[in-house]
Amino acid sequence: MDSSKRWKEFKTAWQPRIKEWKFMFKRMRESPLAIVGLSIIIGFVVIACMAPILAPPTSSNPFLLSADTELSVLTTRPTPPTVKHIFGTTGDQYDIYYACIWGTISAFRVGILVVAIGLIIGLLFGIVAAYYGGIIDEVLMRFTDIIIAFPGLVLSMALVIAFPTIIPIDITILILLTSAILSLIFSAFKPQRKLLLITQIIVLVSLFLYITNPITVGLNLSRLDKVLISLAIVGWPGYARLIRGEVLRVKNEDYVEAAKAAGCSDLRIIAKHILPNTIYPLLIVVTLDIGSIVLTAAALSFLGIGAEPNSADWGNIISMSRNWVSTPELLVQYYHTFLIPGIFISLFVLGWNLLGDSLRDILDPMIRRR
Repeated sequence: MDSSKRWKEFKTAWQPRIKEWKFMFKRMRESPLAIVGLSIIIGFVVIACMAPILAPPTSSNPFLLSADTELSVLTTRPTPPTVKHIFGTTGDQYDIYYACIWGTISAFRVGILVVAIGLIIGLLFGIVAAYYGGIIDEVLMRFTDIIIAFPGLVLSMALVIAFPTIIPIDITILILLTSAILSLIFSAFKPQRKLLLITQIIVLVSLFLYITNPITVGLNLSRLDKVLISLAIVGWPGYARLIRGEVLRVKNEDYVEAAKAAGCSDLRIIAKHILPNTIYPLLIVVTLDIGSIVLTAAALSFLGIGAEPNSADWGNIISMSRNWVSTPELLVQYYHTFLIPGIFISLFVLGWNLLGDSLRDILDPMIRRR
């Protein structure tokens, strides 16, 4: 009886939100842009999941391209599409089909990971700055302004070049900083005393370990890892400014004031009342940014500072075609070296852009119910 009562209370509490989600899914099914965008993205997801079947790996590392040695003996020029190489080959006799299939996984990795990292940092900075205001807001926003002041592509290039291949990380310092930050957050949000005491004990233990026996490990970064980190550093300030504006809009609403009057902690107010009512514009921007991030990563690979030279990456494959499209005759003869990977990039970006446009129409409270 008690369980059924709890279920009814849960159902009553979540019924408005479930009804809203059903309405959003209904609007998405009625939107041609959403259907086309989702279809394209799902198609790329299928390609990424079936990559080992569609293009069986040629080495222990499936993201490294292997040259066709038989063709390398015959010619040093790209070969047109054939039965063996259905998309043709590059000048180094790398199979373009294999590169496009496995490059799909690299595109998802770059787009989703960069957005996820930037979103987490942007949410943390934006919400804290807007909710607490004052000197905290000034310091955090001026820091974001410094990053935004640099051109994104130029700053990304500089960071990719500046990052070392091996980064030494002190585990004890990492634990110390993490526990110290958690302790400060818990102190501000007024949690249970046991939780706060545990974090303070971790701070003391990690400080003792750092003094007596520090533990250091080396983190190896590939060129693609450097691209991920640099794009995340460049991208998060936009999310921070957007979420800050949304939080400033809703933090003085009646339901937030009522939650404060009821004695709710800051963490509960942010998680239960502010974040659900401010996250939708950010989700729209995120879906639009995934495509642009993949384009930027492809541009870095094209310039030779992105993915490894012989890795399965769309921008890397287009970069290999530069020597074969310098004249109109070569452009027509070796069209497959840039056109096919370019189509993959264009469709990937188009799918996310269409999905973002449809989400804007569906989630915008001003026009969604027209």
